[in-house]
Amino acid sequence: MLDRNWLPRLVFLFSIIMFSCPRSSAQQIVGSDRHASILCANGAVFSWGENRDGQLGDGTLVSPTTAVKTIVSRVARLSVHGRGAVAVDDEGKVFAWGTVAQKNYGVPSWGWVETIPRQIPFASDVRLATWNDFNIYYLLTDMTLYASGANTKGQYGNGTTERQDTGSVKVLVDSVIDVFCARATAFAARIDGAILAWGSNQENQIDTTSKKYYTMPQVILRTPGIVSTCGTSGGNTNNSGSMRVVTVDGDVYVWGDNDKNQLGVSGQPRVALPTKLMLHRKVIAVSGGIDHTIVLLDDGSVWTWGDNFYGQLGNPSPTNTVEPTPAVGLSNIVAIGAGEYSSYAITRDGELYGWGDNTYRQLNLDTTPIQYTPVQLPVPCNLATGIRQNTPLPVSTCMPNPVLDVFTVTVATGTTRVDVFSTHGKLVRSLQVTSTESDISIDIASEPPGVYAIVQSSGSRVFSTTLVKL
Repeated sequence: MLDRNWLPRLVFLFSIIMFSCPRSSAQQIVGSDRHASILCANGAVFSWGENRDGQLGDGTLVSPTTAVKTIVSRVARLSVHGRGAVAVDDEGKVFAWGTVAQKNYGVPSWGWVETIPRQIPFASDVRLATWNDFNIYYLLTDMTLYASGANTKGQYGNGTTERQDTGSVKVLVDSVIDVFCARATAFAARIDGAILAWGSNQENQIDTTSKKYYTMPQVILRTPGIVSTCGTSGGNTNNSGSMRVVTVDGDVYVWGDNDKNQLGVSGQPRVALPTKLMLHRKVIAVSGGIDHTIVLLDDGSVWTWGDNFYGQLGNPSPTNTVEPTPAVGLSNIVAIGAGEYSSYAITRDGELYGWGDNTYRQLNLDTTPIQYTPVQLPVPCNLATGIRQNTPLPVSTCMPNPVLDVFTVTVATGTTRVDVFSTHGKLVRSLQVTSTESDISIDIASEPPGVYAIVQSSGSRVFSTTLVKL
């Protein structure tokens, strides 16, 4: 192991680089009620399904029978909601298209429908953007958070209910690493593992009191750290949202709407307080739609629960289930995603699978309206990339490694041990090397997305530290 005096420096190093690394495209598959979009290895976006609201972003209102390329490039993060989409490129600029609801997103001059991705003029240096029915939230690389849109329920999180039609307002929460939404409620995951919430509490999305809304962020859950989140809003007006988070320990916490067992809690139509689920293995990612949840386990399998009316659970039984069940025939999965009533998975080899609702060709398949078991879908672009670090440096720049999560590292002279550490200082891999080895490959596909340090050492002496970003 490394000398104990070196570990605090590692943690400090992470705190500096975690949000200053160059943005990189990580493969994503996301969906709405009527379309799906996929983020490719080169930052391109392809979309398919219904397009009458411009949600495919190809400049038309024509619904194609195959995937079309969205008119946006160098995308690093992708999010959809309702019949619109928002993307963040590798420079931190934000683009939106589809049903953009005009001033709800801080640009009152826009129309209700934009068929070509348009840059949001006031948003810059953004790492992640997400939205709900009334707002859009921008998480910047310095871990600050901004909001645009409605504020009648305190959605700005700044102590007011006054609306600003143009631009954005800073939310009074710091050290944010992720943000997700319910219908009129926002949630932030902080770097210390805390989950904070603000906005509507009409359906006890925040706590069990009779308070209707909170204008300031409230801590609702403390964890050792968050690696994956999933919120929902939209659908019918009675649906306020179902929230799920995955911790660094692989635990899943859920709360919100549970009328279709979508949170995996028996006998509770609403889960008012964050509740920990008991699963048989470590979870590394979570996604889901209006009435179902899907999780990716550390063995590469996909498990689901909730409603299966549209086949979104990936098994041939149409019944609703509260117990986690495996999606049939899937293995070596490294990424998952979902639409409102459909589900998706990407394999280690870059293959794409889908199942569930296909009414509007959300599966980019054929005219089969419901697909109960996962089927391989056409892949419109490259979904698999490998990374090679040729030059050992004291600290290299961050490297994207979207799907394969396999790093080939040139061994520095004198190295006898290679360790991989997470941002929390946890040792996740350790390899002994010999003087005859010039290159070694390290597979961390089972670890959650984030920044990792590959440390080459001998005894207490450190020869090289390479930072990598999944």
